[in-house]
Amino acid sequence: MRNAVFFGLWLIYYFFFWQEGIGLNLVLFALLLNLSSRIFQSNLSLRKGEWPYLLAFVLSAFGIIFFNSAISIVSFIMLNVAYLSFVWGAELSVSEHFANGLIRIFNVQKAILPERLLRKSSSARGVYSVLRLSLVPLAVFLVFFALFRAGNPIFKEWSNGLTFMFQNLFVDFSWPLFWFMVMGLLILRMVFLQNKSWPMVFKIGDRLQRGRSTTYKRIFPINGLRREYRMALMTFISLNALLLVVNLIDIRWFWFGFEMPQNFSLKEFLHEGVAFLIASLLLAASVVFYFFRNSLNFYPNEKWLGILAKVWIVQNAVLAVSVLLRTYYYIDFHGLANGRIIVVSIISVVLVGLYLLYRKVEGKRSHAYVFRYVSMYVMLMFGLMSVWDWDRSIASFNLAHGRINEIDVDNYLNMHPRVYPLIYENLDRVETQIKAHQNNEDRWIRSSDLASFEQALGDRRRNYLKREASEGLWSWNMADAKAVRDLNQISKL
Repeated sequence: MRNAVFFGLWLIYYFFFWQEGIGLNLVLFALLLNLSSRIFQSNLSLRKGEWPYLLAFVLSAFGIIFFNSAISIVSFIMLNVAYLSFVWGAELSVSEHFANGLIRIFNVQKAILPERLLRKSSSARGVYSVLRLSLVPLAVFLVFFALFRAGNPIFKEWSNGLTFMFQNLFVDFSWPLFWFMVMGLLILRMVFLQNKSWPMVFKIGDRLQRGRSTTYKRIFPINGLRREYRMALMTFISLNALLLVVNLIDIRWFWFGFEMPQNFSLKEFLHEGVAFLIASLLLAASVVFYFFRNSLNFYPNEKWLGILAKVWIVQNAVLAVSVLLRTYYYIDFHGLANGRIIVVSIISVVLVGLYLLYRKVEGKRSHAYVFRYVSMYVMLMFGLMSVWDWDRSIASFNLAHGRINEIDVDNYLNMHPRVYPLIYENLDRVETQIKAHQNNEDRWIRSSDLASFEQALGDRRRNYLKREASEGLWSWNMADAKAVRDLNQISKL
């Protein structure tokens, strides 16, 4: 029965997605996978803690149908990897379910099919075992065969006959379709595999439990816990002093009355700030996780260590605000773009993570507590971001931007075609921005005049309409349907 449903869904996967775009097909296929998992477990009711997954599913599905944005598609796919893992019952965090779902997709140790064919036949079992064992050696052989052909001309000449025979054997074979179907097989295999494994699991429970361990005796021979406490104090004192200097510089120069110097790169200014923020957050989390992993939480004189750790976390939050200000200055000068929205999203995740670290230190909570709520926030954030038309907001903001010489006009061409009608309505504004940019010393847009921009826009419009005409009903979504209607009207003018 499982194999019949498995192959039925595999066939549906082919009809839904082969040479199709993204729209109804992705939402319907996800619903079928979710329903199939529940039916085979004989449990169609909602599980405890399922409402965040369900809410994010509805939000990102809404985004796919109404906006068909990249963020909604990526959000929906990532969500369902975690959701389909959650359906099998383990009460783990979103990040754990997502990681376990990915691991199961590429787990070669498990069976290919949900149920073995001809289970009672010893010969069938032998053939099945040989086939499964030969996959990895064959893949390794082919990789090294290709490397030797590329690096050794004599070996390449000797092997030409073999490769020519292989190419003739598969002359009519569609490799894109083959790998497309393999991907579908792996996705379905993740859902239908029995004997679910959970290779990535954090310690269960929000609260740390006081317990005895011999670890300190091995690492610190005498008074081990006291020595680790002193080491933690020295670490947090030095890190706080270092970050205080950085924060004072940022507050002095960037928080109040910031003026951009000549030949100053806001792009590098922002990217360096983001890289430094991410590195600092990873360091902050690592240090807090390490020193507050167990016994130091219950040390009698732990008060000062807790205060220093909280100050360290707050200082990282100040650093995050500084990077947020850098992003604001960049947007104020160069306008909006998808990357800048992503930076703001990352900063929000950082601030939520720092808040949870603070709660961990204050309430003696576990690492699992932090990961669970951070990953849940990320999932819901992606869901909420899916229900907003970011491309239209970016285009509208940049068309009305005051610094007309600093707008990336080429970025209008990279947006979803549903925005193109708005661009056509404001070609006079685009021309003004192009002409203003030509007066800059540093010119970094490809469009030299309105004619070249219109030609590029027209080429993309025609390619988009041609692609949409070749796609079927399963690719339907409201964003593309409206864009096709509006762009066809423009083509007739």
